[in-house]
Amino acid sequence: MDEVDRARIEKDTYRYVRWMMIVLPGLLLGVTLVIARVQGELETSISAYYGGPVRDILVGTLIATAACLVAYQGVGLLEDYALNGAGFYAVFVALVPTGFADIMADLRAQPTADGMTATDYGQFLRVALTGVVLLCLVLFVRELVSGRIAELVRARTDTVSKSLTRVFVGLTSVVLVWFLALAMLQLWRGPADQITMEGVRLMGWQVSIHFLAAVFLIVSLTVAVLTNTWPFFAWDRSLWRSGRGAYLVIVALMTVGLLIPWGVSRAFAPDHLVILLEWWELAMFIGFWIMETVRLGRRTLAPATPGPLQEPQRDPVPQDAPASSL
Repeated sequence: MDEVDRARIEKDTYRYVRWMMIVLPGLLLGVTLVIARVQGELETSISAYYGGPVRDILVGTLIATAACLVAYQGVGLLEDYALNGAGFYAVFVALVPTGFADIMADLRAQPTADGMTATDYGQFLRVALTGVVLLCLVLFVRELVSGRIAELVRARTDTVSKSLTRVFVGLTSVVLVWFLALAMLQLWRGPADQITMEGVRLMGWQVSIHFLAAVFLIVSLTVAVLTNTWPFFAWDRSLWRSGRGAYLVIVALMTVGLLIPWGVSRAFAPDHLVILLEWWELAMFIGFWIMETVRLGRRTLAPATPGPLQEPQRDPVPQDAPASSL
């Protein structure tokens, strides 16, 4: 197999992975919309469907999407790590549903019809989520062996992009380690039937593991999209002419644009803000991968490889557009 064939196979494989990150969230979005229409009522969040007929779709699509996020190789170190983190958070969103403590309390009071007890559920979670953490450790060891982390530590930060990348990578890594450590502590502390995954208390508000994972998932995805808009703080003609300028709109809609579903909720569905926000973010996620798939389909097979602290190496700058000095 020559280099051209290898590059073509790699390009096709990543295209399929990108399409999976369009189809899977689209399936979840579509099913929850249809179920809400059929039932004539709307749950408070997508995770609230965990106890109903949509549970298999919810868990399956989230875990499959998580696998795609981890498998997808970002063109820059920051995008790669942000996608990996999003994948791990997605698994926790899938396996630790909203209202988890109430589910465990119900199981302690009465097992399910097929005999599953709170102890059974707790032991299952211990095995499944510990496996996720072990996978994270395997990937970390792989990064150590590859030398990318050593390069990250030693690399010079003589430009704004490299300095920001190092700070972002360090910060997101610390947050992920803290989250996984907190989850493992609460998962293995005490008897299996007493697991609650209560999370932490912030300013008098109890923030569950599920909620933390959901927030960190959205933030990680937003950072991953943002890395595709470099330099996001400057009006760069090459950014817009390459088609990546539209991603700035996606980032704005994923952040400031949350005011739109908030306004809809406030006006028409005061008790359904969370599910409206989740639908909104799913739509933005799908939109990004559709645009990215179309854009990358027009690229050459072998783009340049950036260093660990380099800004993403994307399409060549048009000859009539000045290159950014950052």
